[in-house]
Amino acid sequence: MPRFNCPLEWSFRAAKACDDPFNHLDLDVVVTDADGRDVTVPAFWAGGDVWRVRFAAKEPGAYKWRSVCSDPTTRGSTASEGSLCARPMRAANPLLAKGSVRVAASQRNLEHEDGTPFFWLADTWWMGLCKRVTWPGEFQMLAADRVAKGFTTIQIVAGLYPDMGAYDERGLNEAGFPWEPDWATINPPTSTWPTCASDYLVRSGLMPAIVGCWGYYLPWLGLERMKKHWRYLVARWAAQPVVWCIAGEVLMPYYLDFPQPPEWQTKYAADMKAGWSEMAAYVKSIDPYKHVMTGHPGKLRAQVPRG
Repeated sequence: MPRFNCPLEWSFRAAKACDDPFNHLDLDVVVTDADGRDVTVPAFWAGGDVWRVRFAAKEPGAYKWRSVCSDPTTRGSTASEGSLCARPMRAANPLLAKGSVRVAASQRNLEHEDGTPFFWLADTWWMGLCKRVTWPGEFQMLAADRVAKGFTTIQIVAGLYPDMGAYDERGLNEAGFPWEPDWATINPPTSTWPTCASDYLVRSGLMPAIVGCWGYYLPWLGLERMKKHWRYLVARWAAQPVVWCIAGEVLMPYYLDFPQPPEWQTKYAADMKAGWSEMAAYVKSIDPYKHVMTGHPGKLRAQVPRG
């Protein structure tokens, strides 16, 4: 019996093998509350024939769920439907007791779901999910320090880091890179301890602000792979009280792509605006909790070559 606002995770096993499950299959879980309202929760591929879903009830009560696969013949060998009951909880942690963060009706400030104002005081840990910060020791020590200093939010990048190119060894964590070479498929173990880390932030009272990548990754992955990347992030983290940053510096080309003529910059900026606008609409459409979303717009002409 889970507590509401706390993620519950359970697993499915595919009944038949798939050569490329991450790219060829999508699994969703449709959760229905006692009033008959449905919410569709994306599941994530956990490696092999295993899929997992994370769901957090927003209100106490009884819920039913059923799984839906993009390939109807891949019926799971585990249960494809079930029920759960979420009970009330007592917590001093405002992220759990008061709910996720949203934009207030005044459009001038942020607040919890119960209307309590939320003050955004964020610390930036761009590289907090790679080996630069060890888990659990250094990560937990850093979190405790920020709690003691009054921070409420941690801005952290989900594996596709700034200040480096793709597959730079500085972006490794204990399980490797988040994507296999040539963006072939996600590497599921790379997100195991980051999920534990974000859970730890929430339990500490720090809201994760998840930055999906840096802007220049969009032309590298392309729209369809970037949608797969973001679907994976939503499936992993949306059940937590998080905020999404669709990308850092959405208009910025890769650092070594300069200098370029003005007409190239104009077209690049237009393409990136269109691409990231489509990505933001996609993330909004699949996020069952409709978390606040933002982005770093950046200024293309402000970029200068390194050297």
